[in-house]
Amino acid sequence: MKTLKLLTATMLLLVAMAAGAETISDVTIGNLVYILDTDTKVATVTGYDRSNKPTDVVIPNTIEYGGNYSVTTIGERAFYSCKSLASIDIPNSVTTIGERAFYSCTSLASIDIPNSVTTIGEWAFSNCTSLASIDIPNSVTTIGELAFGYCTSLASISVASDNPNYIGIDGVLFNKDKTMIVVYPAGKDGSEYTIPNSVTTIGEYAFYNCTSLASIDIPNSVTTIGEGAFFECSSLASIDIPNSVTTIGEGAFLGCKSLASIDIPNSVTTIGEQAFSDCSSLASVTIPNSVTTIGEYAFENCTSLASIDIPNSVTTIGEGAFFECSSLASVTIPNSVTTIGEYAFYNCTSLASIDIPNSVTTIGEWAFSNCTSLASISVASDNPNYIGIDGVLFNKDKTMIVVYPEGKDGSEYTIPNSVTTIGEWAFSSCSSLTSIDIPNSVTTIGEYAFAYCSSLASIDIPNSVTTIGECTFYRCTSLASVNIPNSVTTIGKMAFSHCSSLASIDIPNSVTTIGYEAFSSCESLASIDIPNSVTTIGKYAFANCFSLASVNIGESVTTIGDGAFAGCYDITSVTCLAKECPVYDKDSRFNMFYVYKTATLYVPKQSIDAYKTTAPWSNFVNVVALEDTGIEGKPTDNAPRVDAVYDIDGRRTDSMKRGLNIVRMSDGTTRKVMK
Repeated sequence: MKTLKLLTATMLLLVAMAAGAETISDVTIGNLVYILDTDTKVATVTGYDRSNKPTDVVIPNTIEYGGNYSVTTIGERAFYSCKSLASIDIPNSVTTIGERAFYSCTSLASIDIPNSVTTIGEWAFSNCTSLASIDIPNSVTTIGELAFGYCTSLASISVASDNPNYIGIDGVLFNKDKTMIVVYPAGKDGSEYTIPNSVTTIGEYAFYNCTSLASIDIPNSVTTIGEGAFFECSSLASIDIPNSVTTIGEGAFLGCKSLASIDIPNSVTTIGEQAFSDCSSLASVTIPNSVTTIGEYAFENCTSLASIDIPNSVTTIGEGAFFECSSLASVTIPNSVTTIGEYAFYNCTSLASIDIPNSVTTIGEWAFSNCTSLASISVASDNPNYIGIDGVLFNKDKTMIVVYPEGKDGSEYTIPNSVTTIGEWAFSSCSSLTSIDIPNSVTTIGEYAFAYCSSLASIDIPNSVTTIGECTFYRCTSLASVNIPNSVTTIGKMAFSHCSSLASIDIPNSVTTIGYEAFSSCESLASIDIPNSVTTIGKYAFANCFSLASVNIGESVTTIGDGAFAGCYDITSVTCLAKECPVYDKDSRFNMFYVYKTATLYVPKQSIDAYKTTAPWSNFVNVVALEDTGIEGKPTDNAPRVDAVYDIDGRRTDSMKRGLNIVRMSDGTTRKVMK
């Protein structure tokens, strides 16, 4: 067996050399996998034999594979998540430990880095939770970001005295001139730490996950707090930022769940993205007049923050700046702010009112969405872009309704007839509204315009509207009836999805496209007539309409999307008037129908053979031809007359309705007739 393996390896090598290859990949020698560079004769460790669970690994200086190769690199992810690995012997031929090389080696308790290594890559030993100490030799010149991140047992980092780039002081890693703190070990003893006054920069993720630290003293020498500097310091209760600091980096205090208050000095001009995100105990913040920008998601999920005074130096409130600050009851927006970003106050469920100053020219989508207590939005009279009418936000010329506050009193609302556009998310989650009057002036209803209006029972869409957009009535769970005018040509993606009370829908002859999941999970919908104008039925358009018993598909449909009627197990009758079998656009495990054995398919008489031989229509066990009866023509004296008309469920009706009808003739026969 050994001879066979050697011959196979030799043949692979000869083939690679014959092809002029410079590297040979996936070479397994012993329990390690390598990439070989045939020009330089160096090898990189890329992995290990995962069929075993190695505990002790020795990396050789050299390997033999048609010649000698010096092992110089432990490659990216080489031992990634090798949880059994307890010790590793790295030879002094290795110069580089790659990115995530030992990531999540949770049993690795110690490691000797030889004096040959110059680079330790990003995340190299991250999440090595058993690693207690590390010695950096004098050869190391580069240590990547988060190289020792989340090493929760790491109590000390020591550095060779003659290392040119780094120094260790009391187990803490600094750059050589001590102007930057690089890594404070997450497992170091003590709840307090004073940063030396030589430091000007707190490096990126320097104190990452130091959960024991309750207090950190930052000296006046510090000018920069790097990205993620105190990320997940969950015990940090207070911190004084000196007025020498000009920048608070992205995520600097993200996840500091014990941080109760913060005073930002007037030297700071920018509060970075997610700077205080998830500081769930933060109840008080002082923002100085020097700050011009509150970054994206800067105070996201600060659930204890009850009020905030934004100084008049701020011009931009970034996207999601106060996202899910559920205790925020009041906020003062100064006259300096020009932009309120998307999601800026999203899910601020305690916010009762908001005043928009005249300086604001842009309000992003969803800026006040899911603010369930918001009863009124007022706007300064001289604002050039917006106006407030009875607590509702409009654009200045009142042609677009922008936000109807979710907490506004009243169950009914009449949209002014100046409005031509109902903006995206304009009435979203207005759960108290049962009725909305849309005037004939409206031509456009934006995406999610009435989504989650859980009490909205009925709505009349005027015949000025041409498109019902994406998720327009999504999860309007009380919506029992809707009037779609014959001006509408498109019913958009998920337009009525999860409207669980919708028992019937009249789709007009103007509609050509029914979009993706347009009526999915309309659990009360019993029947559907798709008019002759429709050419496309989108994917999952009627999926999970559990009460759907009959489906009538008009003659112009050419394409039916994947799973269009998936999960509709109660269908007993399917009528398709298209003379050519509609193409089924299948791209998943779902079927167009789930009732091929139990439902009857009715198709034009001249096309019955095509349906019986074309998938998935051919899956129907019962296929019946529809005859051109001419019933509605003028009968002759001897021709049988119509005695009674019934719908597909056997209920008697006054006359034939659009779709499939059952008629009883005067001669006692019954016929199925499509109108």
